[in-house]
Parts: sequence; C-alpha cells; structure tokens
Amino acid sequence: MCTGVLAIGIPASLGSLLMSVSQIVVNSQIANYGNMAVAGMGVAMKVTMITGMICIGMGQGVQPLIGLCAGAKKWDRLKKIMNFSLIFALLLGVVMTGLCYLFTEQIVHAFLTDSTAFDYGMEFSRILLSTSFLFGVFYVLCNALQAIGAATSALIVNLSRQGLIYIPAVFIMQAMLGINGLAWAQPVADVLSLVLVAVLYIFTMRKMKVRTISTSH
Repeated sequence: MCTGVLAIGIPASLGSLLMSVSQIVVNSQIANYGNMAVAGMGVAMKVTMITGMICIGMGQGVQPLIGLCAGAKKWDRLKKIMNFSLIFALLLGVVMTGLCYLFTEQIVHAFLTDSTAFDYGMEFSRILLSTSFLFGVFYVLCNALQAIGAATSALIVNLSRQGLIYIPAVFIMQAMLGINGLAWAQPVADVLSLVLVAVLYIFTMRKMKVRTISTSH
C-alpha cells in the first residue's frame, strides 16, 4: 500500500515542485528586461491562474470516480465518465478563458498602475490565455493517469509540462522571439504536454484493457 501511495504521490509532488522551479527560471530570464517586465509577467500568470486553478479542481474532482471504475474494471462506465469530464472541462476552460480575455484590462489594472508594467501585463496575459482553454482537458487526463495507477506515465507527464518541455522552451522561444518568447514558451509547453498526456492515456488504457481480458481468460 505504501508503495502504491508513493508511486502516485511522488509524480504529483514533483509537478508542484517543478512549477516553482520553472517560475524561478522564467523570472531570472525576464529580469534581464527590467522590473516592469517581471511585474507584468507575474500578473499575467495570475490572470491565467483564474482558469488554471478551477480546471485543476475539475481534474481532482473526477479522480476518485475514475479510480473507482478502474479498480472495479468497469471500463464502459469509465469511458462515459471520461467523455463527460473532457467535454465539460473543455467547455469550462473556454468559458473561463473567454471571461479572462474579455476582462483582461480590468484584471491587470487591479494589480498594476505603472503604464510600462501594465503594457507588459496586457501583452503577456493575451499570450498566456491563448491556450488556457486546454487546461481542463490536460488536468482531467493527468489525474486520470494517477487514478488508474499509471505511475510511470504520470511521472513522465509531471516532469515534462513544467520541466523537460517548458524549461527548454523558455530558452528556445526567448532566442527566437526575445521577451515575448518567454511568454510564448508556456503555450508551446501546454500544447506539447497535452499531446503527450493524451497519447500516454490512450496507450495505458489499451494496455489495461488487454491485461484484463487476458486475465479473465
């Protein structure tokens, strides 16, 4: 039991740890462009957190249901739960992103009064919001991997989004686009991580179903 808990808990904790590490890396790079740029990026990240935190809650909320169905090998019910959750998460992400996009100016203005910092905050927020509607789908799939006990896949995803994909993307996009590249690194990492988690989820589910069929025979 302890091994099972650690196998799923460690990837989740590493994801949170790497989120802090990646922010340190981004802040260290954007500091080269001045304090106002740092302030603008900080507020932009807070804007996307409005969508992100709600979507994380969505993914965590469905996790017990997925784990229950996987443990009972009720694959048809699990499929229905996943279909509903993914559609609902996508719609929720679209609505929240749309609201944040419409009221970006008001949200950023609540934090920043300096005109330079405000301009940075607006520009970075628009960039980061370009893929925030995908957060819900990503977190549902990521939590599904943890719920069905796919420790290795969950570890790969958690290491990749904020580490193996995002941190290299920060330096690559900065070299290509300058200061805006630091903001575009997150959308690039979001898309690549979503593709990765979708592939791992499909592969894991197929493997588990085959294993169940072979065991039953």
